[in-house]
Amino acid sequence: MKHEAHVVPIKVAVVGHSNAGKTSLIRTLLRDDQFGDIDEAAGTTRYVEKSAILSADEAVLDLFDTPGFEDSSALLQALQALSKTSESGSSADLLLDFIERAEDYPEFEQEIKVLRQSLISNVLLYIIDVREPLLGKYSDEVEILSMAGKPILPVFNFIAGNSDALMRWRQQMAKFNLHAALEFDTVAFEFEAEKRLYQKLQSLLEQHYDVLQTLIDYRQGVWNNLNHAAARRIFQLIAAVACYRREISSEAGLSEADIGWMQDYVRSTEQQALQDLLTIFSFTQLDVDIQQLPVRDGEWELDLFSPAMLKDFGLNAGATALKGAAAGAGIDLMVGGMSLGAASMLGAALGAGWAAVRRYQQELKAALRGHRWLCVDDETVSLLFLRNRRLLHSLTQRGHAAQNKLHVINEVQKKLPGRWYKVLNILRQHPQWQQLPSSNIEYTEIQDEVTGWLISNEKAD
Repeated sequence: MKHEAHVVPIKVAVVGHSNAGKTSLIRTLLRDDQFGDIDEAAGTTRYVEKSAILSADEAVLDLFDTPGFEDSSALLQALQALSKTSESGSSADLLLDFIERAEDYPEFEQEIKVLRQSLISNVLLYIIDVREPLLGKYSDEVEILSMAGKPILPVFNFIAGNSDALMRWRQQMAKFNLHAALEFDTVAFEFEAEKRLYQKLQSLLEQHYDVLQTLIDYRQGVWNNLNHAAARRIFQLIAAVACYRREISSEAGLSEADIGWMQDYVRSTEQQALQDLLTIFSFTQLDVDIQQLPVRDGEWELDLFSPAMLKDFGLNAGATALKGAAAGAGIDLMVGGMSLGAASMLGAALGAGWAAVRRYQQELKAALRGHRWLCVDDETVSLLFLRNRRLLHSLTQRGHAAQNKLHVINEVQKKLPGRWYKVLNILRQHPQWQQLPSSNIEYTEIQDEVTGWLISNEKAD
């Protein structure tokens, strides 16, 4: 039996100036906001720390987080001075000689760790904070790193909103013949940028091309699965709320307690969905205030049922079943889902056959008792869809190096899909779907349609 050869991980040294975002890059690639330490103070990373990116259960990339360069100009001068007396035959040998004399250079303790890791790695990711001015120390860093004789891939970090600075840095790297560069913002994340990182490595490490392609395909599959899992979880939220109904007595009328129970159910159901969405994308409650969800202008709105929130999403707060004092309360009153009297409805159902009687037996019983159903209105369910679609979009564009609370992009399409209300009506006709069935064909078809809307985030017709 033929066994596949064990893949030797590609050693990737993540190097650069202090606070350029080296640890941030690794956090984002690992989907782990707990890796390493991130701080505004210089020299936060003091040791070389290893992590791995896997394809299935096998490590493909070994990432080495290194300390930052703090005085590259002085280091370059020391290397140049040593070259006059050293018998090293190449630049890499000169670095080895310098490392062996580490005791003579205590002021470069951290930089020597970078040099040692660079020499034993396959490729160097040179992280650049494009917000920094073009100073001579960065030219010195590139010259020092080039001495290791390894491929160097400049990675431009913090590019969001800094297009002019990015262009200047690209021109500067081109002067060093480093034309293969990458834009990768560790805060404003895009999965396509991660794919391009691996593709750039393919061009620099041709002998590892196939292994890296396997990694690309695997990571793409994982990303797709995360998005689909999140979209399905949002659909489960929508279905649970749309299918909610509470039987109330017509004689007693609608009480504040009835409304409170309904609103508490909607709020708690959405909070559970939020926790699941954070878990799917490997975020924590520290990334978002778990008691609230993003609504407008990058701020946070607590009351899901406020007319202002509905208006912000282009919805009509006056469309609820009970207008006036109950506007925005999020309720509909249904009599068995039909506008007929109890006797007429029973006769119509009987005429349709026993299958219909069985399907609507709870509605029929309630109608015969003179009771009604309290349901969550269309506008509230629509709001849940719109703002959770916005939340999903925000989570997929949040890097794991982000330190701020989740900010919601304001320019998000608010238009509902063309078939939205048709789908909503189908959900209301199946209150049993509140229990999240897994094998019902019609349920699965509706789920696939709604998750498609969520993932594509395209404008509705």
